[in-house]
Amino acid sequence: MLDMEKATSLAQKFLDEKVSHAGMTFALVEGERIQVGRVFYFDCQSVAYLRSGDLRDMAVGTGYVCVDGETGECRMLGAAESARLDLF
Repeated sequence: MLDMEKATSLAQKFLDEKVSHAGMTFALVEGERIQVGRVFYFDCQSVAYLRSGDLRDMAVGTGYVCVDGETGECRMLGAAESARLDLF
């Protein structure tokens, strides 16, 4: 079973390699992380928004990053699925 530190590292690596692109890079939102059973959830947002707070820089329609604590597999949840979980 992964610990929070390893899951955090995997989540950021996933954002860097699979989600971020030339037009928008993503980062984990500080303090917005939780473990539910064997699954870790992380809130994320565009780096530009996290730096500026300007709504024009906000990534809209993204959900949480989900890390399976057993396998380390990462995936991005959709906005609707994330809203139903209501974790943060």
